Amino acid sequence: MTGLAVSDRDRPLYDPFDYSLHDDPYPTYRRLRDEAPVYHNAKFDFYVLSRYEDCSAAVRDFKTFSSAQGTTLESLKAQVQLLINTDPPVHSRMRHLIAGMFTPAKVAPLEQAVRTMARELLAPHLADGRIDIIGDFAAKLPMAIICKLLGFPREDEDRLRNLTDTVVHRDEGVFAMPDEGMRATLALYEYFNADIAERARGARREDIVASLMDAQAAGKLTHEELIGYIYILSIAGNETTTKLIGNICYQLHRHPDQAALLRADPTLIESTVEETMRFDGPTQMMARTTTRDVTLHGVTIPAHAKVALLFTSANRDERKFERAEEYDVRRNPRDHLGFGGGLHACLGAALARLEARVAMEEIFAALGEFTVDETTLERMHSPNVRGLTREILTFTPKEK
Repeated sequence: MTGLAVSDRDRPLYDPFDYSLHDDPYPTYRRLRDEAPVYHNAKFDFYVLSRYEDCSAAVRDFKTFSSAQGTTLESLKAQVQLLINTDPPVHSRMRHLIAGMFTPAKVAPLEQAVRTMARELLAPHLADGRIDIIGDFAAKLPMAIICKLLGFPREDEDRLRNLTDTVVHRDEGVFAMPDEGMRATLALYEYFNADIAERARGARREDIVASLMDAQAAGKLTHEELIGYIYILSIAGNETTTKLIGNICYQLHRHPDQAALLRADPTLIESTVEETMRFDGPTQMMARTTTRDVTLHGVTIPAHAKVALLFTSANRDERKFERAEEYDVRRNPRDHLGFGGGLHACLGAALARLEARVAMEEIFAALGEFTVDETTLERMHSPNVRGLTREILTFTPKEK
């Protein structure tokens, strides 16, 4: 499937709830940039910005493009206060409490734990010559690390990962979180509340949750905000890096010349992570709500309208990046919007970069040259996140 949907009048049609778009949305994104840089989806009544300059400006203009009504196209249903669903001054207060925990210097000591876990996950498959790099590896590694940071037991990792996966899934053609997603959200809230209650009765654990509980005790955040922190860290700590690792493997398979460059020069792994975030990043889109009328490219977006900021379309905008539709692991495009931008730039970007880099170092060291069995691919379905849920890599097995 090409992903290029066309209306009766041969105008580009963007419907993020249409599963056919998810296989390859990029031809549609290109048409949006060229033919409808401000696009209106009349069916669901939201607007779309697809060019780099427009998305970059919008994500930094929180006074006009507000996050307070949620960062998904659906109506805000959160029962707790989420950092991503706030504007200053609330956002400034909440982000300040945790931003220092995710700086490059703070996450650097986690490298050995990430590397040890990566090797542990790869080892059982080396003699087989094949591995589901999502189910056997990429889905497990980030959740193990975020659970370590949050102080959750290893035996709970699979349960928490399944719940967070359910939260971001969307049914085809349905403009709302499915009932299963809401039930998964409530199950996560229940788990977090039980964990906090257990901590209150027992010995102190030194982790992020303990630090946030200290902030709550000091009156710096409410209990609802505390639960919201844990909720968003659990989801973001799982989804983004899982899908990024899978997308890197897939793009290297589709571009063997780039894989050869990487095998010849492993120092290119860091730039490969950045280029994949630009070229096929997991965060496709984040929504905002306008606080006033905005006119761009001759189209007026009214106040109180939902606006989708198509980050991966912006990252392929030829007006910003030369050879934007080419995958080049030597590019190292650090000004991409794969981690968002402005006040809402991804809090865990340094951790995601570290996990993806170490994961790919260990994958290359353990598997050598690999290919993707494209007949086995299974894709997740979400308006916001793009990635695979099953991806079999084949390689020359190691001797037992």
